[in-house]
Amino acid sequence: MISVTIIPKRLAGVLCGTALTLVSLPAAAMTLSEALDRTIQHDPAVRSSIAQHDADQENDAEDRASRLPSVNVSGYGQYGRTASQGVFGSRAEKYPAWGAQLEARQPIFRLDWWARGDRAEAVEQRADEALRERRNALLLRVAERYFDVLDARDAVDQRRREAEAVTESYEDAKNRFEVELIPRTDLIEAQSRHDLAQAQLLTAQRTLENAQDALAEITGVYPETLPVLPPDRALPAIAPAALAPWIEAAEARNPALMQAKADWNVAQANARTAEAARVPEVDLVGRVGIDDSSDYQFGQRLEDQVVGVEVTLPLYAGGALAARERQSAAEVRVARAEFERIRAETRRLVRERFRAVDSARREAQAFAQALASAKSAREATENGYEAGTRTITDVLDATSRVAQAQRDLNATRYRLLLNILRLKETVGEMSAGDFVALDALLRYDTADASAVETTESTEEAQ
Repeated sequence: MISVTIIPKRLAGVLCGTALTLVSLPAAAMTLSEALDRTIQHDPAVRSSIAQHDADQENDAEDRASRLPSVNVSGYGQYGRTASQGVFGSRAEKYPAWGAQLEARQPIFRLDWWARGDRAEAVEQRADEALRERRNALLLRVAERYFDVLDARDAVDQRRREAEAVTESYEDAKNRFEVELIPRTDLIEAQSRHDLAQAQLLTAQRTLENAQDALAEITGVYPETLPVLPPDRALPAIAPAALAPWIEAAEARNPALMQAKADWNVAQANARTAEAARVPEVDLVGRVGIDDSSDYQFGQRLEDQVVGVEVTLPLYAGGALAARERQSAAEVRVARAEFERIRAETRRLVRERFRAVDSARREAQAFAQALASAKSAREATENGYEAGTRTITDVLDATSRVAQAQRDLNATRYRLLLNILRLKETVGEMSAGDFVALDALLRYDTADASAVETTESTEEAQ
């Protein structure tokens, strides 16, 4: 069974799924969970998401208000001039007049009250699901940018090691060329590989800087020290391991699909409301008013209090009622078709991302084997080079293959973790608890730990 996290409606709970405790680390170090917490505090998209949810909830309040009493007050003030002429002469008068009225109205009967209640619930559900979708998107965006930095940093490390190895081979080639042990073409090839390795290192460093900028954009902190994924760390398996439960869970929990279902329910409620427009409406009305034109010779002061029942029956509206019924019926068909489209799309995405997880796991195993083979081949090639049976080009090729296999393995392991999160995001069950589990897989290496301790000591001394 796939666990489901209940989502509270306020900021921390809605966006995290669980309360996060800031990890006790220096400012330069940042776990994945802390990156999420910093994003919630810093990223304007979070405030936008909460504000949009609050705005969506007001649509529900408007529907519910239609069943509650309404009170209105109106008034007027005017100044008139009346001229009259009769058998006794003419007369002109100027006089003020004013009036005020207070009305209270309570709906007693509307045929679409049940439809309005269903619409209010559907609108509220749609708002909650939209917020949940934005929450999942936030979690996935943080994870993607965080792992982009880890992947780019590993790529820089591998490029640096490759560049150092190529430089060492280049220096060895120069020494051998000087004593005429290798031809000039080998020296040129070694120099070419040396220059290429330096250029590739610069490209990898630029990619890392861009990834760090993207993470700092949402967290507000430029990460200098991040953990590593140990090469011997066993990666988590997805549970359940079968595809069918994931599809079933997605059909029950995918936020986009749930929004489409809510839209369908809203369209059906609107159709029932349109049909009810032909039925009489009954209201209980209370009215208190006063009209005063007593300053005029023939004026009067009139006070009235009225309590009664009003019945409104639409007879003819130029065809608008029938048109509204046809329009709402068409909107129901549109909403149903959209629901079916999103359901089919969701199923496809679940299958695609489930296969992506399985593929990444198989690729990681294959790249691990390829790395071991590449290291063995490099060792044999280096021995052959020392014995004179291999060229410097062979050594450089073997070095590049080892570096490439290591980069592919690292990238695939990160991609596997992200694919698991993407699968959970599609199903609608990703939570901050997944970040805690991923933090348990990562660790700070010895060099980073020493740097952190040095930073702490310096800050304490200051």
